[in-house]
Order: sequence, then C-alpha cells, then structure tokens
Amino acid sequence: MNRRTLLKLIALNSLTLPLSLQADSGVSSRHKRLILIELKGGNDGLNTVIPYQDPLYYKLRPKIALEKSVVLPLNDRIAFHPSLDGMKEIFDKKELAVIQGVGYPKPNRSHFRSIEIWDTASDSQEYLD
Repeated sequence: MNRRTLLKLIALNSLTLPLSLQADSGVSSRHKRLILIELKGGNDGLNTVIPYQDPLYYKLRPKIALEKSVVLPLNDRIAFHPSLDGMKEIFDKKELAVIQGVGYPKPNRSHFRSIEIWDTASDSQEYLD
C-alpha cells in the first residue's frame, strides 16, 4: 500500500476506526487511544505540514513550494497539503494533533541509525533488535 492510499483510508475511516478498535479490544470508549503514523521513504515533510507564512519556505523552494491560496491552514503558521483535506477535518474536530520538532537526546547524525533508535525505543548508545 502506498502512503497516499493509507492517508486517504485514514481520512475516510476517521469515524469507523475508533469503533472498530473499541470492538476489537473490549475496552470501553472512555479509554483514549494514541495512534502514531510514521511515513518512511520519500515523504516531503515541508510539503505535508507546510510553514506557509514563512518567507524562507518560498525563497528556498521556489519550484516546489505550495502557494498560500491552496494550502489548508491549521493555525497562523502551518498548513496541511491540499490533498490532506480528510485529515484537516479530523484536526478541526480536535481528534488529530500535529507535533513538530520531536527528537531524542544526543541525536545521531545517521539517518538510518536514527530511524533504528526510533523503531526500537533504544538509547542513542544502545543497540536492540
């Protein structure tokens, strides 16, 4: 399944997913769930969550920056890509949050090692399978 299909399915199933999770687990609806989605590969983070009010975004990306008129503003600084309208609806209902600048102590400069640290929840100097 490609990323675009996954995001569309998430947006379309925003109402039914919580119900199916509740039915599968036997947990009452009082319990909240946290679902994290990690997009690996060629996702362009700056054209997914767009700093649409930052002049540097347009200056440094003259050919691929998305115009302010087409983005889906989340607040006065950031916006979603226009194809994420389903996720914007979930955001507007306060059922989705965007968390930027997430990291870990003593970051490793290797992209692949950093992904491994995230995937295993290990410390920077710890190697887990």
